[in-house]
Amino acid sequence: MILAKANGTAWHIERAAEKLRLRAGLPGARMFDLAAEGLRKSRAASVPTRDRLALALPASWCVNSPAPSTVLRRWTLPPHDEVWLALVDVLEEPRRGPLDGESRDAVDMGLRALGSEPFVVEAVSKVLALVVPEVVPLMPAATRRFVLGEGAANDGRTFLAMVEWFEGAVREAGAELASWAASHEVPISAAQALDRLLWFDSDGHHHFP
Repeated sequence: MILAKANGTAWHIERAAEKLRLRAGLPGARMFDLAAEGLRKSRAASVPTRDRLALALPASWCVNSPAPSTVLRRWTLPPHDEVWLALVDVLEEPRRGPLDGESRDAVDMGLRALGSEPFVVEAVSKVLALVVPEVVPLMPAATRRFVLGEGAANDGRTFLAMVEWFEGAVREAGAELASWAASHEVPISAAQALDRLLWFDSDGHHHFP
């Protein structure tokens, strides 16, 4: 399968099932998948967003979130806890296309409000990939460069560019992604399959020389 990246280059996805299997063998990756499945069931059972975030924040460490415990604690306290709720509310809203201008502004302002640390985009993505996995992939620096190019900044615009590209790629390749997801040992969606393959091809392959 070939997908166009946001930087205009082609991404040739090969041996997808094998890559998903290899990744799933990593302890942190398996725990992350289990946490994501538990949070999916929690959402279906109408568990409040605040409670789901309380579980997702520490679970983000399973995929090496750079946020220390002091930052995670800060994010559970006012006013940051309300920022997180607003972010999830915007990103969970059903839609068939890109975010509108008001929603884009809300996401950008939310990321700014969470802090100025250089790791904020990556750390936020590793929480939201658990809570709203259909629209937010993991965004470590290597993945941002892989999709957006070398000039990708560490800011809200980059976060939004990743979300919009990711959503479009899932819509384009959903059927094939779903077929790969179906063979995964822990239940995952088509979007989650794409996220895991994106991690593997951008940086994760270094774990499997």
